[in-house]
Amino acid sequence: MPLQNGARAAAELQGKASASPPRRRGSAAALLVLRVATLCASACAAAVTATGGGALLGRASFRLLLAADAIVAAYSAVEAAAAAWEVARGDTALPEAVQLWFDFGHDQGFGYMALAAAAVAARDAAAAAAACGARGDAAVVLGFAAFAFMAMAALVTGFRVACFLATGSRFAPPPSSSASYY
Repeated sequence: MPLQNGARAAAELQGKASASPPRRRGSAAALLVLRVATLCASACAAAVTATGGGALLGRASFRLLLAADAIVAAYSAVEAAAAAWEVARGDTALPEAVQLWFDFGHDQGFGYMALAAAAVAARDAAAAAAACGARGDAAVVLGFAAFAFMAMAALVTGFRVACFLATGSRFAPPPSSSASYY
C-alpha cells in the first residue's frame, strides 16, 4: 500500500519511510478560499431569490435556482470545514483516497447542478425582464458566480486526484535534487 498524506514525498526527501508529512498546504488553502467563496455566492443567490417575493418564487426556474443554490451552500459549508481541518492539521478528515474522490465527484455534480439552475433562471429572466427585475438578475449572476468558484475548486480537486493516482499522495512530487540530465 502506498504511503499516505504526503509521507512518500517526505520519505524520499529524508530517505526513510517513517517521515512525518510535509507542511505543504497550498492546495488546501486554495480550496478553503474557493469553498468559502462558493458558500458566499450560493448563499447570497439563495437569499436574493428567497426574498424576491412572488415575482421570483412564482417562477419555476427561480425556485430551482433557490433549491440548487441552497444545496450548493450547504455542501460548501461542509467542504469549507473539511478544508479548514486540512489546513489546520495537515491531514484529510476522511481517509485520503476517499476524501479526494468524494471532493472531486461532488464538485462535479454540484457544479453542474448550479450551472443548470443558473442557466434556466437566466433564460427565464431574459424572457420576462420586467417581472424579474434587478433581483432576478442579481440572483442569476450570483448563481453563475457560485458555479465559477465551484468549477475552480473542481480543477484543484482534479489536480489532487491526478497527483494521488500518480504518486500515492495528494501532493505533487517534489523536484528531484539528484536528477541526472542526458
